[in-house]
Amino acid sequence: LGGTWSPVLTSGTGVFDPATDLAGVYTYLVNGIAPCGNSSATVTVTINSAGNAGSNNTLTACSSDGTTDLFTLLGGADAGGIWSPAMTSGTGVFDPAVDAGGVYTYTITNAPCAPISATITVTVNIAPNAGTNNTLTTCSSSSTTDLFTLLGSADVGGVWSPVLTSGTGVFDPATDLAGIYTYTVAGTAPCGNSSATV
Repeated sequence: LGGTWSPVLTSGTGVFDPATDLAGVYTYLVNGIAPCGNSSATVTVTINSAGNAGSNNTLTACSSDGTTDLFTLLGGADAGGIWSPAMTSGTGVFDPAVDAGGVYTYTITNAPCAPISATITVTVNIAPNAGTNNTLTTCSSSSTTDLFTLLGSADVGGVWSPVLTSGTGVFDPATDLAGIYTYTVAGTAPCGNSSATV
């Protein structure tokens, strides 16, 4: 005990603070009592950067959208981190057709620093389905036809235009005009609307 450090640390003692002290060679000197000479030893300090995992962010995608590289949403993160949970791409590319919505964590590890992380919270809205276009040929004396049944596997809750006299999707040849009837299912942003015609 009783030696001195050179260069002097900001603590004024031998306590090194990587936030304020510089990397380099620190020499500890103990003065000797004659005829003993002085004794010194050195500690070489290397400071590793903790790295930058970026900033937390969100993504709202439509199930019919293309892929998105979540790394680009982190805002300047260091490359080389790991995504958890893993996406089907094996990288940071999110595909709403095969990857589930949820919280994706990007982690940078640079020992001896503690791991640092940032998250991307992904919401996937399901694209609407108005079914497929179809045609109906009927007689003026025929009974009513529910046009919805002609659309295939369409989502319920859509709107018909122009409005049929039934107020629903039921076509009555005695009161409704021949023409093109459009069924539209509204999408939840960022998904657009979906339409099909009979």
